[in-house]
Amino acid sequence: MPEPQTSQTLPEGTVLDGNYRLTRLLGQGAMGTVYEGHHMGAGKRVAVKVMHRELLAYPELLARFKREAKVTSELSHPNVVSVFGIGMTLAEQPYLVMEFLEGEDLQTRLERTGALPLPTVVQIVNQVAAALTVAHAAGVVHRDLKTDNVFLVREPDDAVHAKVVDFGLSKLLKTSATKLTVARAVFGTPEFMAPEQAEGRQDAIDHRSDQWSLACLAWFAATACLPFSGLDVQGTLNQVISAVPTPVAPGAPRLPPEVDKVLRKALSRHRADRFPTIKAFARAFEAAAAGPDAPPPRAPTPARATPAQLAQRPAADARPAGRESPRAGRRPRTALRVTLALVVGLAALGGLGWMLRDQPPIAGWVQRARQLVPGR
Repeated sequence: MPEPQTSQTLPEGTVLDGNYRLTRLLGQGAMGTVYEGHHMGAGKRVAVKVMHRELLAYPELLARFKREAKVTSELSHPNVVSVFGIGMTLAEQPYLVMEFLEGEDLQTRLERTGALPLPTVVQIVNQVAAALTVAHAAGVVHRDLKTDNVFLVREPDDAVHAKVVDFGLSKLLKTSATKLTVARAVFGTPEFMAPEQAEGRQDAIDHRSDQWSLACLAWFAATACLPFSGLDVQGTLNQVISAVPTPVAPGAPRLPPEVDKVLRKALSRHRADRFPTIKAFARAFEAAAAGPDAPPPRAPTPARATPAQLAQRPAADARPAGRESPRAGRRPRTALRVTLALVVGLAALGGLGWMLRDQPPIAGWVQRARQLVPGR
């Protein structure tokens, strides 16, 4: 059915390109409106993101929307939302068809539960870092990583499964011929953007800018307090540029010293002072969260020998190195006892013979006793 030209949202039942029927409105963002849809051919649920009609007048935003489809579709990773295709409505509004995710974004989770346990934050950081490592390897910087753009998929066993969404503000490092950003312009979310981004230094934005944003996200998730928060946008940007995080509010969960140290390194004013990669930051964060008392990795259990191997193995191999067999130590002690018994017995006989004066002296009996002891 045709889409109305006067309404911002499309009505339920709208069919796009004869394939996708929109079933309900899921939400709206700065760039577009997201609907739940039904792929009529495949019979599966999808999410459809339609660009706002009033943004069509801005060629740069239109190009940015289309680039999101291209970038996301090329990033195949379990922690990146999958994009199946792109189309155009009858009103010439571009739309993306994505996998349908059940759950909630991290921002909603934090508003509902407050600060998350540190082990949960570690899992989220590791998964987001894994997704962005793939993006960075492809020359893509997200530039708008925040709690709204990390979706926590609902799993049957309540396991943590984070997906990075919305690459609409991404920067392609390997494509310098076409620039979609005006010099000195500021794009992103102030509370999560790096100093170079807050200052509008577009050429300075790289993978370390995403690392800054992930550190802000981890700080916020663990304490429910934003590391940078001013009275207004400009006040927040001033804090970001000075790279001085706001102290954690009284009553909020405290960051362990080692965790605080790792986060502050990732939030360094100068990019060169941060971790070399976002993966290195995630590893350091996990190690710091485990604490100095974390048990060392367990040594692998040696494989048990089969009965055939035991039958072929010499008896000496079954003993620990440096220890004698119990049987080996038994023979000398037994010989000594026999010797002493013979000496005592012969001494008694010798004494008797001495008294009778018809037997050899004791020394002779001792010598003969030693000759009788086996192994002497």
